[in-house]
Amino acid sequence: MLRTHWVGKDQAWENFKKVIAPWCKERFAEGQSLELEFRLHEDAKTDRQRRYLHGVIFKEVSQQAAPGGVKHSLQVWKEFFRSEFLGFKTVSFINPLTGKKSRRRQRVSTEDLGVKGYAQYIDRVTAFAVVELGVRFSCPTFKQYESMNVDPDTGEILP
Repeated sequence: MLRTHWVGKDQAWENFKKVIAPWCKERFAEGQSLELEFRLHEDAKTDRQRRYLHGVIFKEVSQQAAPGGVKHSLQVWKEFFRSEFLGFKTVSFINPLTGKKSRRRQRVSTEDLGVKGYAQYIDRVTAFAVVELGVRFSCPTFKQYESMNVDPDTGEILP
């Protein structure tokens, strides 16, 4: 996988000619097919935030926290924090079979958060984990995390 970040058109064009195009040419020579995706940088930052939240915060909470002497899985902690800090919203919908309008509670997803909202969520989860659960993080801030060698899929910090 090849990933890059462009700030301006001059940087983008130079990077494309010197890095992207040769890399693509090598893959094609190996008989591979490629998929190209462009998106706004803000979306990419949210991806990195997501990897940090799962690969560091939730992982280390599940490894260290044991309220009442019991440890829980990453998934249990993920749902706990989502419920605790994001909560629920009430949504209306129409039953397509009956035509009746109904309301139900729906949990708020982290996918609904932008970069700033995701950062605030990470801060709240981290603070709770440190203060209430006594967790000590190997990488306490997102800024430190961004400068580390990280698995691009899981978000785990690599040696």
